[in-house]
Amino acid sequence: MSYCRVNSMFRDIISEKVIIYLAAVAVTFLTSGGIYLFVMQPGAVVSTSTGTGTSFLVQSSMSMTSTECFATFFLTLAGMAGFFLLNKSLQKSFDIDSSKMKYLVAVALVILAIGIMEYMAYAKFN
Repeated sequence: MSYCRVNSMFRDIISEKVIIYLAAVAVTFLTSGGIYLFVMQPGAVVSTSTGTGTSFLVQSSMSMTSTECFATFFLTLAGMAGFFLLNKSLQKSFDIDSSKMKYLVAVALVILAIGIMEYMAYAKFN
């Protein structure tokens, strides 16, 4: 197999768009707490302040659990997907019903992601 054929095969598989999406996912993971996760290697849950149960939210602004990191990561991805769908739905299209459905799903994703993140922040700091 020649070099040109292999090179064109990888160009078909890994396009510029795929690299941009992978970079966005990597940056989102790292800014959601991935750096803290790799350095500190926290547990998945902690015991509550009363000592009778467990929680995945640490009541501190200086630490977090791995579960909290992954929840934040997926909620951020859901919000990003909502904004991406919102952009796609607002582009000119001949299929109005599909654009309306994309718009509704996008708004629901953004509102849901922001709402749950807001609740998590309130639960973490209060």
